[in-house]
Amino acid sequence: MTRRRWLFHLLIRSLSHRKGRTLLLLVVLAMASSLATALGIVSFSMGKRVAAEVRKYGANLVVLPETARLDVGSGGLNFGVVSDPAYLRQSEVEASLTKSGLIAERSLHLAGALRFRDSDLLVEGVDFGEIRRLFPWWQLKGSWPVSGEAVVGSDLALRLRLKPGDIMELGGELPLRLRISGIVSSGGEEDGLLFLALPELQRALNLEGKVTAVRLLVSAEGASLTSRAALLQRSLVGAKVTEVRQIARTSEGLLVKVKLLMTLVTVVVLISAGSSVAGTMSTTVLERGKEIGLMKAMGGSRWELLRLFSAEAALLGLFGGVAGYLLGSCIAQFITKSVFSASADFIPWFALVSLGVSLFLALLGSLGPMMSVFRLDPVRSLRGE
Repeated sequence: MTRRRWLFHLLIRSLSHRKGRTLLLLVVLAMASSLATALGIVSFSMGKRVAAEVRKYGANLVVLPETARLDVGSGGLNFGVVSDPAYLRQSEVEASLTKSGLIAERSLHLAGALRFRDSDLLVEGVDFGEIRRLFPWWQLKGSWPVSGEAVVGSDLALRLRLKPGDIMELGGELPLRLRISGIVSSGGEEDGLLFLALPELQRALNLEGKVTAVRLLVSAEGASLTSRAALLQRSLVGAKVTEVRQIARTSEGLLVKVKLLMTLVTVVVLISAGSSVAGTMSTTVLERGKEIGLMKAMGGSRWELLRLFSAEAALLGLFGGVAGYLLGSCIAQFITKSVFSASADFIPWFALVSLGVSLFLALLGSLGPMMSVFRLDPVRSLRGE
């Protein structure tokens, strides 16, 4: 039997002879690595889910024109503020977005008023394809409009007694004849507006190429979004870029706190598992003192013994990591289904995380006992001292 095969034989016999301690170490390593794996998968899945939920809140940046304002009053009297309508040039906004390199979904808006039944009616020109992507919470009864059609807000439809299929005659710079294709309800100010295609309203108001607002949905968080807003602001003259992130900030802040809690729990468990591994391995070294002394007396070098104990720890870490990944994936699936009513993502590379955690704990916990093996005197250990 060669020396290498002899060491491998000793390794297998050592682990199989001490089944209780071997099983205990495997359970400890598997539990620690499974917890790290489960919390990692849950945290990753939560991050993707929160990002998807934040997208449902709509635009997180709004570009508005700087309005010319004039305070009316004198002395101690203030009669309010008079502001002139201000517009953004659609071409300039598009050029600035391209120049800034900002990747975002956008929605162009033009607010105005048209004459209907001897009164002014608030209208808004939009691109309905963009609206459907950025405002998924809009509830529509009827169908989305095509050319020559419009949708009306639920409050406005109730007030004017409008329904899908009705024809509206609207007066402006160019009169419009529109068919109502649907009634929209959002629970916001949109319920009191009439929506039509942006080019049609631009022609009716004689404002070709102009908009009153641009809403952007940028895939960014926190300081990243703020920096991108500042970058866009520098490239836009006569406009103001504003963040719309009240709900998103709350969701992201809660996610950061939950992830921090998960990290702290994982660290505590890993420290406890490392301590348990170190204690179990130290006990094993004490029990195997005569065996180690005999191997040294038979010609085994200190480095060979260290390799033997390192191989034992590595093998335990390997099996513990595999078991931990399988168990952790099941735990993550249970948590996401019971808490978030969704399936956890299948992330194969977390197997490397599980193996890394298990191997690290096994080798780190064995470091002290291996140093004891290195310094062990074979004569004294054979005498039982």
